[in-house]
Amino acid sequence: MNSFIPRFHQFLVGFCFLFVLYSCREGEEAAPDANVFLVDHEEVAAVSGAELQVIAAFTGFGQYQDLIEYGLTLYKITYRTEFKGESLEASGLIAVPQGTERFPLLLGAHGTITDNSRAPSNLNFSQNNTTGFELFASFGFVSIIPDYLGFGASSNVVHPYFDYQSSAQSSVDMIKATQEFLEDQQVAFNPELLITGYSQGGYVAMATLRYLEENAEALPGVDVVATAAGAGGYNIRQGMDIILQDTTYLVPANLAFLIYAYQQTNDWTRPLTDFFQEPYASQIPSLFDGSTNTVTINAQLTTDLSDLFQPQFLADIRDGTETEFLTALDENSVHDWAPQTPVRLYHEIKDEVVPEPTSASTFQLMQQNGAADVTYFPFNQAPDHRQGAQPMYVEAIPWFISLRSFD
Repeated sequence: MNSFIPRFHQFLVGFCFLFVLYSCREGEEAAPDANVFLVDHEEVAAVSGAELQVIAAFTGFGQYQDLIEYGLTLYKITYRTEFKGESLEASGLIAVPQGTERFPLLLGAHGTITDNSRAPSNLNFSQNNTTGFELFASFGFVSIIPDYLGFGASSNVVHPYFDYQSSAQSSVDMIKATQEFLEDQQVAFNPELLITGYSQGGYVAMATLRYLEENAEALPGVDVVATAAGAGGYNIRQGMDIILQDTTYLVPANLAFLIYAYQQTNDWTRPLTDFFQEPYASQIPSLFDGSTNTVTINAQLTTDLSDLFQPQFLADIRDGTETEFLTALDENSVHDWAPQTPVRLYHEIKDEVVPEPTSASTFQLMQQNGAADVTYFPFNQAPDHRQGAQPMYVEAIPWFISLRSFD
């Protein structure tokens, strides 16, 4: 569950090289006292539209060259949100188009990370750790990219992985902070919102949409236009059931992260040895302390599920008696409802990380529930999960641009 569009790698190398040359860190600026959500902001860098078009032309992405209409400026922001009933400062990145139009808002939710250095606001150009959603500003959107709780300014807490409430609320609160930032900077914007994400980001996108549609006053004055979500594992329990039908799983970090995060987020008193065998149970807290990337974590764990998990835990999941964990999966799933704004779902059928049936069943259930406009795009174009974002965004970017309004 990684960053968006790996085939953009060459493009982003050039993109990041220009940021190295033109970065303009000016120090943090405190937000006016009247702001409820925005705490402070820091301008990070700026690149012109012409420079971005040159990069596209010389890195094999001429198909996107005509879509690049604007330069962009990046800002890191810190904002207020809530977690487990307490106030918490979180952070993220905003990419603002360089233009005078009233640009609409776009929430770009990134995929799974485990190391804090890869949080969107912790830009490290030499490591090319941009999410890709920064580029949406060049297409004419104010791109809002949360770090997620547990990373950036909130790295003192364990990331609440695939947790509905915190995923949605922290995203919505960053949108509110962005509105305050734009108003402080006297940047006019169109209060329309488009939402997108891939992998965990697909889940966060769907969680945010559901939260907004079911809480009419959560984001007053902002209208959701459309959502594009890819491989989001929206029915978490179904995904777990499919994964556990096999004896091995290529990305054990995802499973360990989910269980550890639920134990921490829900304040379960059960020790990790209830879920994991040793030596893994003792290693997991330090593996997920924000200092280790997923590749290293996968290497430290085992792909053999019978060695990773306690036999009783596996048996109880499979026969349905592991009620605490299974209830958490059900409560945090975001598949069983009826969106009333346009939604497009995407999934590579060969996905080896997030089972494709979780998207197919989400689409079917949403239709049965009376969704206003939901479409599913299964495709057979990418070799694996990581590269499945490319065909998704080849379709989704022009769709979003067609819906863009400056009114």
